[in-house]
Amino acid sequence: MNTQRLDQGLATTARRLAGTTGLAAVLATGMALAGTQTYTLNAHFDLGVLSGVNHTVADQLQLNAVGQTTFPVLWIANAGDDTVTKFDSALNKEVARYRTWFNPGTTSGYSHQNSPWTGPAPSRTAVDLNGDAYVLNRHFEGRRPLLMKILANGFVDRNGNGVADSSSDANSNGGIEGAELFDLLDTNSNGVIDTSEIRDERVAWAVNVGNAGQIGRSLCLSPDGLSLWVGTYNDYRYYKVSTADGSLLAGPVAVSWTPYGCVVDSSGNLWSASLSTVLGKINTGTNAVSAYGHGGVNGSSNYVVTLGNGRVYLAMIDSAGTFIKFDPATNIFSPGLASGQPGFAATGVAVDGAGNIIAGYYYGGGINKYTAAGVLICSAPTQVYSETRGIIVDQDGNYWQVNLANNSLSKYRADCTPLGVFPVGNRPYTYSDASGFAARNLSSQTGTWTVTKDGGINGARWSNINWTENLPTDTSIQVGVRSADNEASLPGLPFSPVSSGSEFTASGRYLQVQARLNSKNTGNVFTTPILYDLTLASKTCDVDGDGDVDRNDVTLITAARNTPASGFADPRDANGDGRIDLVDSRTCTLRCTRALCAP
Repeated sequence: MNTQRLDQGLATTARRLAGTTGLAAVLATGMALAGTQTYTLNAHFDLGVLSGVNHTVADQLQLNAVGQTTFPVLWIANAGDDTVTKFDSALNKEVARYRTWFNPGTTSGYSHQNSPWTGPAPSRTAVDLNGDAYVLNRHFEGRRPLLMKILANGFVDRNGNGVADSSSDANSNGGIEGAELFDLLDTNSNGVIDTSEIRDERVAWAVNVGNAGQIGRSLCLSPDGLSLWVGTYNDYRYYKVSTADGSLLAGPVAVSWTPYGCVVDSSGNLWSASLSTVLGKINTGTNAVSAYGHGGVNGSSNYVVTLGNGRVYLAMIDSAGTFIKFDPATNIFSPGLASGQPGFAATGVAVDGAGNIIAGYYYGGGINKYTAAGVLICSAPTQVYSETRGIIVDQDGNYWQVNLANNSLSKYRADCTPLGVFPVGNRPYTYSDASGFAARNLSSQTGTWTVTKDGGINGARWSNINWTENLPTDTSIQVGVRSADNEASLPGLPFSPVSSGSEFTASGRYLQVQARLNSKNTGNVFTTPILYDLTLASKTCDVDGDGDVDRNDVTLITAARNTPASGFADPRDANGDGRIDLVDSRTCTLRCTRALCAP
């Protein structure tokens, strides 16, 4: 633990009391406030789900020193049938599938089953800090590349029925077929996916990026999650696109290489593979372009790019060198494998949270795992004979291999033990950040704490949230809320951002709060934001929910005297003792917001 964190830990109590509105008085007197809940001790934080955060310094949350957390979902582009699979990496099964182009056989459809290099052929995915996915169609048939956003939480209620009409594994057989996959039809025959034609309500938007016939072969996220970079192969261009609505933010940025996959580091530098002997770089703040040749190192075309250990790693598709590494501090390439280590042609490479490098064989299947120094740790046997098209690290530190010819994923434990082969769509082709691991651990470090509070009554009205934090340079904490009367409905809803100490409007028996801790963690210096406490409150005394406290509210409280409160958020229980009585009537009379408590 570094000195800064120790000093912060010693100052926890003073900061907490000074920073939280009203909390100091509560802690000092031990009194309860009606409709309030404070999370500040280890036991309180353990009421929620910790992902990438810990309370090893007691009674506060901070990021894990080693980043190795992500969503339990893989987003796999299926190049042979123009779909993207949502795959549950904990349950080992496909849970949804979404069309990225019109149904095969329709007016504007393009049927190319078993051919990943014709037609729309999606192949790049990216996952943001909310778990939302982006997929890019290459479009070998000459159309403009197409970019689509798919929501992990929430939906676009296009038909106004209040529920998410979306793909799911309705029969729980681990695959998506028939009506479980929503149609996408070109109803006006214009060859463009119009908003009115999108039937799956998890699909937020679909936009064209770049020029016709240029092939979209590169997709990556900025560290703040607010923008995407899309690279087009034939005309050497990059475009900056908004994650909110797909609008163009910058570009085209002309480069001197063929974009073939990319990743953005915590300093905002985009690193691009090229399918040649060039590593490309774009400063995403200034759009300045640089290129670095590596013809003298292995002499091979690079295929996949990723980050880790303060280096940029490139998989080598036509060389026994497996992968090379580039030091951004010195602009020098070096072999990835230690001297004497046998290599192979690789079409998948990833770096896990411990800095180990995992490479997948171009032909035949199987993976090798290496230390940061390039020494072999373990080798996994082939589970299925196929070409590799990506290696993905999941939420448990397992490794997944994308099997192009076998329409499947192979899973391996961190010690290289094979864990099975699982089906997805036709010709899976995804070697980009399909789990969000890079976004949450390599581009920036992110962790979340998510807690659900039961208000006890349907329609409970929530009004305020505040927290105490410490934010070193290049760190942040964002908090969002969502609410529903049915707890099972919460995962389908988006989080709405809130500010500490500001009122917000949310209603529902259950309020779910998520605090996201972020740090750039540039170089080898570990810094973390700290969350000391979080307090949420529901509205009290405003029984009729009209936005004020008046005689009507007091009358309703009086009518319920000497009865139990309905729960934590019962607005009639002003003193929070679990019972509605004369004290509550008098307390709310004193809180009247109108003269003489007039209704």
